[in-house]
Amino acid sequence: MSNQPRKLTVVVAAYDEEPIIARNLQRIVEELAGREGWDWELICVNDGSGDRTGELMDQFATGKCRVRVLHHRRNFGQGRALRTAFDACKGDVIVTLDADLSYGPEYIFRLTEALDEKNVEIALASAYAKGGLVRNVPFYRRFLSRVGNRYLARMSHYRISTSTCVVRAYRREVIDAIYLTSDGMELQLEILMKAGMMRFRVCEIPADLLWSKDKASDAKFGRVSKMRILSTIRLYLLMGWLSRPALVFMVAAMLVVLPGMYMAMALLVRCIARIARNMHLGFLGAVSAGLSETFNAYTYSFFISGALLLFGLQLSAFTMLMLQNKFYFEELYRSHQAINNPTATPVSKPAPSEDQRRAEPDER
Repeated sequence: MSNQPRKLTVVVAAYDEEPIIARNLQRIVEELAGREGWDWELICVNDGSGDRTGELMDQFATGKCRVRVLHHRRNFGQGRALRTAFDACKGDVIVTLDADLSYGPEYIFRLTEALDEKNVEIALASAYAKGGLVRNVPFYRRFLSRVGNRYLARMSHYRISTSTCVVRAYRREVIDAIYLTSDGMELQLEILMKAGMMRFRVCEIPADLLWSKDKASDAKFGRVSKMRILSTIRLYLLMGWLSRPALVFMVAAMLVVLPGMYMAMALLVRCIARIARNMHLGFLGAVSAGLSETFNAYTYSFFISGALLLFGLQLSAFTMLMLQNKFYFEELYRSHQAINNPTATPVSKPAPSEDQRRAEPDER
């Protein structure tokens, strides 16, 4: 076994973080320097800050060969900043952190350890996992995040409690295997969606989310643009739809078919009762009379139940076609990635344990 230290890249993207950036970068470096067995680097991206964030980053990196600073000429968004850092990473393991360290730097190595212990390709820090904790976060933000993440969990490939958190660890093959395009916070969801297509495994560890008093004050409901809140809700809905569109049509089909079936069964029971009362006319005569009486008595119910069943069956057929198209698309995507980047595709593994099965993409 090689005694070479493993290569680790820690990524921090910052925008207008002048009051805290130097202190937080120092905390990260101290955490990295205190752990042996890793050849680490810290990549900082200044996403077009309008304050002295970029200047303070440059000052911090001066004389530190393991710290690199990249600058955007303007603010492009968190996703673009992380993509810029990914292109410059040299590590075999890549850890992304929030610039404000809402999750402390100790999660760097907790996440890297989770990659090995649970034999996965992506490890997430989750305040909503069992054992996690959320502190000093405004109620509306916690509510929106909790509901949004539950919705995304239902719509995504993975059974996880947090899909939007930035604090993650990736094996290098994940970043090499997927082509990313998002510029904003939706990058976190895009990564999970495409990682699921590539059948990478994901786990999450419980984490303590702690907002500073200043951040909590700035994020109070009255100070936040309502358009920004609506934009976040729209983003969650859209990304969930893109992750699993067939599920929406499947649910819609069930909501249409079930009432139609209920009405049809009720009509059938009434029709059978009328047929039984007309058996003196003979079997065919009783059936004809029973159908005629039932139709005349419940004409609207016949048309409504028939329309619901027909529409529901059409939705079900459309859902099957979408699932088929999704299957072929993912097969083509994986084949394309395997041809163009064969070293980045997941290798075959032995039968997974129960914990590993929970980490695998949900194919339903």
